[in-house]
Amino acid sequence: MTKKHASETNETENSADPIKVIYQGECLSISGRSKLSFAIGRIADDKTLHLAITSNSGSGMWCEDWASASAIQDVVLSEGELTAKSFHELHPGKSINTGGFVLAALKELGLIRANENNTRLHEHVPTTTFEKVAMVRISGASTEPVPNTKRRKAKGEAD
Repeated sequence: MTKKHASETNETENSADPIKVIYQGECLSISGRSKLSFAIGRIADDKTLHLAITSNSGSGMWCEDWASASAIQDVVLSEGELTAKSFHELHPGKSINTGGFVLAALKELGLIRANENNTRLHEHVPTTTFEKVAMVRISGASTEPVPNTKRRKAKGEAD
């Protein structure tokens, strides 16, 4: 099982990696307790996109492996209600934190959003794909509004 802290790097893995980083972003974890960095990469040969969580300001462990855009898209489209657990299949047998970190990165990119009725659940933003949101970030020219990511209070929850 490969679990890494934000301070660890493995240059041998990175130098042999055929995926070239084409975008780097940051977001808060879903809990808001740590700041995450993520990367979007592309394989030169077939132009496929991938996502990796690259750092975590907290002490939690995670997997730095790449997940393909097609595998991410399959998860997003196969489940109506998305949670951190939905993304565990992208890195089976690896740190369970990774699923939640991927969820946070996808929310930041605009592929998914919090469900209006239950903010603990997330849903696919209609008409978006991983490729579309990645290209918007890479080009830096978003024509769509940024989704509202503020947490809504549950019934009976105090201010």
